[in-house]
Amino acid sequence: MVAHTASVAHAGTTSAGLLVLRLAAGGFLLPHGLGKLLGWLGGPGIASFATELQHFGLPSAPPLPLLLAALQTVLGLMVAVGGFTRVVALGSVAFLGVTVALNLSHGWFWMHGGIEYPLLWMLANLAVGLTGPGALSFDALRTSRARNAHGR
Repeated sequence: MVAHTASVAHAGTTSAGLLVLRLAAGGFLLPHGLGKLLGWLGGPGIASFATELQHFGLPSAPPLPLLLAALQTVLGLMVAVGGFTRVVALGSVAFLGVTVALNLSHGWFWMHGGIEYPLLWMLANLAVGLTGPGALSFDALRTSRARNAHGR
C-alpha cells in the first residue's frame, strides 16, 4: 500500500521516469534492429547479419535474418513509444536473453564480446515489462480513448 501511495503522490515524475526508461530500453534496441534490417547507422545489413548468425551456429537461411531484424526493430520501437508495452517489453527480454546466452562464453565485459551490455538492456526491458508504460505512452492514450468511448 505504501508503494502505491508514493506512486500516486508522484504520478507526474513516475510517468516521466517510465518514459525515460522506455525511451532508453526501446531506443537502444531500435537502432540495432535498423542496423541489421537496413544497414542504417553503420549496421551490418541483412547479409552480414546472416553471417553473424552462422558464426553463432544458428540458422541463417532466408527469411530468418530478415524476420529477426524486423522483430528487433518493432520491439524497440514499440517499447520506446509505449504500445502494447508489457508484451513487447517481455518479448524484448526474451530476444536479449538469447543475446546474453550467446555471449556467455565471452565473459562479462562487452568490450570483449561479453554479456554486460545486452544484460543491462535485458534488465531495463524487464523493468518496463514489470512496471508498465506509465501515463506518457500510447497505451495510456489508447486506454483513455477506450474509457471515453464507453462513457466511463
